[in-house]
Amino acid sequence: LNRTGRLDRPSPLFLDLMEASDGVHRATGGLFDPTVQPLWQAIATGRDPDAVRAAVGWDRVHFDPGAVTLGPGQALTFNGIAQGFATDCIARLLDARGLGDTLVNMGEFRGRGGPWRIGLADPTFGLMGTRSLRNGAIATSSPAAMLSDRGGHILHPGHAAQWSTVSVEAEDATTADGFSTAFCLSPIGVIRGAAGRHGIRRITLIDTAGDLTTL
Repeated sequence: LNRTGRLDRPSPLFLDLMEASDGVHRATGGLFDPTVQPLWQAIATGRDPDAVRAAVGWDRVHFDPGAVTLGPGQALTFNGIAQGFATDCIARLLDARGLGDTLVNMGEFRGRGGPWRIGLADPTFGLMGTRSLRNGAIATSSPAAMLSDRGGHILHPGHAAQWSTVSVEAEDATTADGFSTAFCLSPIGVIRGAAGRHGIRRITLIDTAGDLTTL
């Protein structure tokens, strides 16, 4: 898809991922945007990111069972949601096999039964505490988990990272992962407005001074 700008007859699973990404994009006012891949590629290869900023824009991506098509110069990354999506896929398979108490970690966590004790860590400040997970999911995003000369790996052409780490607890890991990614770029007022909505149960914020806030 990224090489040619088009993917014919995408699998139902891939369409589910596209739908989930579209939902988080809309719910976050565009802060979650998988079309930032050209921006990341430019930074990673030492090119001028300003030259590719115009390629970012989820509104130019079109998808249906027939095809997925990208706008000129666009490419996608699902790094901000795919780990949660994969976690949910595995959790559903285990549920279908009749397993009771399960904890799945495919980059993010989803637990059934429990309670499961999950550490909350920050790249700069280390372990900041734990969370107790029961019949739900938790995802954590930290811009500084992967650094380049221009900063962290969570990108948007019009917004800079606001938090050192964001952890979101939700009904499913896809939701938790997508929102934790977007909230890294969000002012606290926007995050407060999302708390308790979209299946979100709790949000933990660690600012650049190491202070922790729970919503």
